[in-house]
Amino acid sequence: MSTRTLIACICYALFFLFVYVALNKLISFNYYLYDLRRSPVLQTVALPVAVVVPVMEILVACLLIPDKTRSYGLAGAVLLMAMFTVYVLYVIVFTKEHPCTCGGIIRELTWPQHLVFNVAFLTLALFAFIMKNNKLISYSAATVP
Repeated sequence: MSTRTLIACICYALFFLFVYVALNKLISFNYYLYDLRRSPVLQTVALPVAVVVPVMEILVACLLIPDKTRSYGLAGAVLLMAMFTVYVLYVIVFTKEHPCTCGGIIRELTWPQHLVFNVAFLTLALFAFIMKNNKLISYSAATVP
């Protein structure tokens, strides 16, 4: 499998993940907002977070598809997945109550499973970002006399 194909596959997987979770949050917005308000970390900023997160997920998903914006999409995916992973880790380690703000099948995961899931997608996003940008660097280096 070529590097380009592998990067595209990872981007499509991230695209479907972000669209799925964003739509799930928007479809069950009141439930999502209720869970955010129960979060020990996010309760004071629940409403802005409830709006910004799905919008960012959709924006990043849209950036992942066209090749011209793919590097930006991968950077956004790395940042989002890193933030989600840090949040899950924080909840596991430092809080007693674990309200899950995720939707769909991801909601059925235990918190340790959720952490593994996030770390896996973070690793994929980071791997694709590095591969995509190394490819850009090698192209620009090849064109310089």
